[in-house]
Amino acid sequence: MTHHRQTSVHEVKETLDATVTENKEGERCLNNYVLKEVVGQGAYGTVTLAVDKLTGNKYAIKEFSKTRLRKKTNYFRRPRDRGRFGKAMGNYDPSSSDPLYLIRGEVAVLKKLNHPNVVKLFEVLDDEQDSLYMVLEMCEKGVLMDISIQKVTTPFSDEKARHYFREMILGFEYLHEHDIVHRDIKPDNLLLSSEGVLKIVDFGVSEMFTEGNDKMKKSAGSPAFMAPELCVANRGEISGKAADIWSMGVTLYCLAFGRLPFVKDNIVDLYESIRNDGITIPEGSNPDPELVDLLHKVLEKDPEKRIIMSKLREHPWVSNHGKDPLVSTGENCSELVTEITEDDLSSAIKLLSFRSIIAVHSAVQKFKRLSKSHHYSAEEMDKLKKDAQDAEEKKEIEVNEPIAIITESI
Repeated sequence: MTHHRQTSVHEVKETLDATVTENKEGERCLNNYVLKEVVGQGAYGTVTLAVDKLTGNKYAIKEFSKTRLRKKTNYFRRPRDRGRFGKAMGNYDPSSSDPLYLIRGEVAVLKKLNHPNVVKLFEVLDDEQDSLYMVLEMCEKGVLMDISIQKVTTPFSDEKARHYFREMILGFEYLHEHDIVHRDIKPDNLLLSSEGVLKIVDFGVSEMFTEGNDKMKKSAGSPAFMAPELCVANRGEISGKAADIWSMGVTLYCLAFGRLPFVKDNIVDLYESIRNDGITIPEGSNPDPELVDLLHKVLEKDPEKRIIMSKLREHPWVSNHGKDPLVSTGENCSELVTEITEDDLSSAIKLLSFRSIIAVHSAVQKFKRLSKSHHYSAEEMDKLKKDAQDAEEKKEIEVNEPIAIITESI
């Protein structure tokens, strides 16, 4: 049965003067959120179960130290093509003096992500001290599968593996249509909601690319899930989409067989295995031949020959031989973002520095091109640039510490 997307307007609240207090039970309270137990620990902060004392709803709140974030210089690589405004900035490279610049330009766009298989952001808070907080959808059923190099687990049934892989396809297709590659796809970054819906999380090493050009040089992610083209020294540019699809294939292998396809004791041998060894089917597993065919297509060593998303979604194993086709790409991605309004742009000016609003506008322009329903004229673009420049000259733009929309590995 074809499942149709249910979309709704999703607004993200921004709070710049958050306060942390303590209630009579000795629990920390962040504004209206009561912070319960810590449910995750990342390199740059903690994830805490929180309850909204006004509604009783549960959320996952990620807390980050701005001091630590300043030391992180590559959460997002800004698009190489800065467009008309980039040229106007000359040779200025803000990332050289402002490590957080790499994420500022994504604030006004990432908060707009609205897809059933991408975790939702509800509120961003800044306590004006050292902490930033993200209020995220709570995924109460935890990680999709607990697996690692050292750990094997019970594989999923063919039907269950297909169900979750189909949800992965829809979620990552949506991101790729946004010109976003995830770069760290693995079961740990696929959580399940209380209703059992798969949610993609952790955009800490994601990259935005220029429309039509997903080539990138830097490697990121978890070694066991890295594509072979990333496991070589002195490589050139690689396709981010193709690398994501490889990682989806490794994840599918895990779901089907409860173990990783490439397992070695050290990273050098692991990379060698990923580059050169074929996949093996565990004895006694007796998988569907169509699944085996799909795994070979997804885990194709040559990224130029690897299956692409449009073919992946139509594979007989995914669609159950055409009996259960996925919702079309057009419908899955028709509402890439909720409409970006003038209020959003005004809000972004308050949150971001002058230079970063240029990056915000560049991203907005790209997304509106994708939606094919809104376009900026040259006059409108020039007007926005002039307005921003005038405001800077009049000191009307307050340059504050930005609210950083970041997700970390848990």
